[in-house]
Amino acid sequence: PRRAFDTSYRVYRKVHKDCTVRFESNSYVVPHTLVGKKILLRVKDKAMRIFSDDALVVTYEIPEGKGHLVQDKRFYEALKKDHEMNRRKYNFGRRLKGRAKYTISPLKPPYDMDVEVRPIAIYDQAAGGR
Repeated sequence: PRRAFDTSYRVYRKVHKDCTVRFESNSYVVPHTLVGKKILLRVKDKAMRIFSDDALVVTYEIPEGKGHLVQDKRFYEALKKDHEMNRRKYNFGRRLKGRAKYTISPLKPPYDMDVEVRPIAIYDQAAGGR
């Protein structure tokens, strides 16, 4: 054969919405464009290669112990720079229909309200008194 046969352990995982995949109680960060997709992890000799559609995405060294977050900072930087995704997620520049712009008159100060003053006898009369 032209190249050695790949004897690595293969595992499929789904990418969580926090851009991570879990393997043996550790989390590994992948690009945000893979969220929700199923990716292939190939593990051999304390090294993990992560593939998406047969393309190598990243290679990580598997840490000793559990509970580690293994990451490549460039993936978070790419997430911050994805303006189209941020616009879709946070709806920047889109006005909400049917929302009141003001709850009180914009021409009056907030606590300057019109109050009607009535004699107390009107309330007694309405209650069935005199």
